[in-house]
Amino acid sequence: MALNTMRDGQTAPRPAVKIDSLMLPLVDITYIAEALRTYSVAFIEALEDRNGETDPDPRVLLQALSDLLDHLRRLEDGVPDQTATDRFTPPAPADLRSLGDYGIDLLARLAALAGTLLSPPKARAIEELALPLACWIARRGGELGYLEPVVNGAAHLANRLLRPSELEQLYGLLTEIVDAVDPGLSQYMGSADPSRPWRILLLNRAIVATRSHQPALMEEAFESVVEYLPEEASTFFREGMEQMDALNYPTQVRDLMQRFYQQCCGRRVLH
Repeated sequence: MALNTMRDGQTAPRPAVKIDSLMLPLVDITYIAEALRTYSVAFIEALEDRNGETDPDPRVLLQALSDLLDHLRRLEDGVPDQTATDRFTPPAPADLRSLGDYGIDLLARLAALAGTLLSPPKARAIEELALPLACWIARRGGELGYLEPVVNGAAHLANRLLRPSELEQLYGLLTEIVDAVDPGLSQYMGSADPSRPWRILLLNRAIVATRSHQPALMEEAFESVVEYLPEEASTFFREGMEQMDALNYPTQVRDLMQRFYQQCCGRRVLH
């Protein structure tokens, strides 16, 4: 099955993306489709080993994703669907949210299946695609309601990145996600569940900012932790100070972490 099959009304195919050469995902529909195409071969081979018996069938999920990505590509290019009028009408934010949540759910289900049929690294790689898809939706004004696969994918990616410059770029993508989250999720303070995706998103963004060694990014991320997770801020900054010593962070990073630690914990750090 080809995920980039031409359909009526679709523009000419774009240049292939060299997925393996990229550390950070591209916020691009073609990039996502090309990545999925590489895994479709592995799924088909796994199905042959099982005589085609598995539930759910990855081919069904892959085809649903293919159809969705074709539709999103039309939106990106301003091409109307053939079932609609010839005039292109940009989708409403609510429609974008539905499309985004649907695509993220399909990726999550496919990643779970990859964990069974393929391998944990391939499952993580598929889940990482939820991040560029979510950013694509966010850049077009859509809200994000299904966060868990996006947060998990971003965490997998962050664990592979070592260069501060790459982490700075990842921070930018995470900030796009933070800004696009449904206010009903970001403003809800009633859950103490440590696995709550909004909570993990904010904490992981602050960690990525720290690892980028960029004080301006750290300050923005830390302020969000203080604002949205006031009950956890002191623990976060106390553990952050412990990491400053253990990992020998630059002075400007240590100074900013110490300032927030003192602000939240109300005591001077002794050296």
